[in-house]
Amino acid sequence: PTTVTSIVTPAENSTKTTASVLQSLKLCQNCNCDRDIGMFDCSSKRIDPQFSPEDWQSLSNSGFDVKSVLLVSTGLKEVKKFPSMNITYLDLSHNEIATIESMCFINLSLLQTLDLSHNRLKSESLTPDIFDGHYSPTEYLPMKQLRILRLSANELHSLNQDLFETLPSLEELSLDLNPFKVIDQQSEIAIASISRLVSLDLSYMELEDIPKYLFHTPQRLQYLNLTGNLLQEIPSALAYAKALKWLNLDENPISSIVAGTEFPSLKNLTFLSLSYMTQLRVIGRGAFSGLEALQEIHITNNPHLSYIHGHAFLRNDTDNPERFDWPPIKHLYLHNNNISYLDAQLLVQWDSMEVIDIRVNPWACDCSNRWILLSLLPIIERTTPAILNNIDCNSPPQMAGLSMVDLEHKNTHMRCPDGAGNNPSNDGALLMGLLIGVLLAIPFTAAIWCVYKRGCFGLFGRGSSAAYSRAFYSRTTLNEEF
Repeated sequence: PTTVTSIVTPAENSTKTTASVLQSLKLCQNCNCDRDIGMFDCSSKRIDPQFSPEDWQSLSNSGFDVKSVLLVSTGLKEVKKFPSMNITYLDLSHNEIATIESMCFINLSLLQTLDLSHNRLKSESLTPDIFDGHYSPTEYLPMKQLRILRLSANELHSLNQDLFETLPSLEELSLDLNPFKVIDQQSEIAIASISRLVSLDLSYMELEDIPKYLFHTPQRLQYLNLTGNLLQEIPSALAYAKALKWLNLDENPISSIVAGTEFPSLKNLTFLSLSYMTQLRVIGRGAFSGLEALQEIHITNNPHLSYIHGHAFLRNDTDNPERFDWPPIKHLYLHNNNISYLDAQLLVQWDSMEVIDIRVNPWACDCSNRWILLSLLPIIERTTPAILNNIDCNSPPQMAGLSMVDLEHKNTHMRCPDGAGNNPSNDGALLMGLLIGVLLAIPFTAAIWCVYKRGCFGLFGRGSSAAYSRAFYSRTTLNEEF
């Protein structure tokens, strides 16, 4: 018989040894240690108080090079200084953290992402020294690698003006779901000092206004989320966000976007969302004329939005002011509003668009919207047939509830109301009714006249024989004969 001998390479043997060592570690017995991707995951495990430096050191001594640490929903109330590790991603979210030790992350020199969201941090406890790096007599070594900082859903109402001074590489900051109500001067200085800021989340902070010069210094800002605040008009501060590419203004009580409150010139903006705005009613002339690079716009679920001016996107060409130009929009979302009419000149590149969503609006099926049947619906049917449903007529009354798609397939001819507001589409039935009435009235009237002249064929006035005889004989006078 042939004997098969298994050969174990030194690398495989080392892997097995490391795996067995990890299984014997206290931390890996209760948490998930994935050596292949360098992840230590202790989410949803109660670990308060925090692991000791010796516990963390045991992981390093075992040959486990930890890159990502997840301590989500662990009940932590305080964060103490971490030992020296090669961690690049640290998630401490959804805990009860109220205090963070000074210079807490000083030994995590490779840290790139820090998530402290959904905790109990207050403005007083979030101090600049938390993010301090190493100091030396000759060189200042801040946290050079930290790019992403998430502070969402805490109890912050202000920021220390020097909070980010030791984070020179910070690019993404999330402050959403904190009860700021107003961005005070200290907070403005703190945010404006982040020179490399690319993404800023200020959503659901109960803000009524944005400081005018907040975006003056962060010249690289590209993504801005202002959803769910109390803004009543387009913030003038946007004029300084020259590099902005993505902007969300959903769920703000803005009632109109008209001349004087239109968007400033944002030549790099490609995405804009104006949805779930319960107060929005009117989008006027030139509202988006300064957004010359816009490619995708969401104006949806605004229950009172009934009017979008036909020149809302129109602007004078930069090189030739006598010419007009429109942004190169590829995705237009207008569903679930209160719009009855859509101007064919709102945009001109309908044929080249990829998504046009006009569902669930009270469309008027008259001649003003005839172009929708003739031009727009065929484009939607060609590009995105799945969103052809729920494009229905709301007026005139005789067409209410009819599908515009069905009307388009039947080549239905739409007519317009006259000067008095009456719809000529009702004239046919009215005239036919009048004609039938006239045709019926002529013989009926003739019959009555005939019956009257003939004395009703003797059916009436038979009360006496004299009356009866007078019906057949009457004495003629001389004058009557002549």
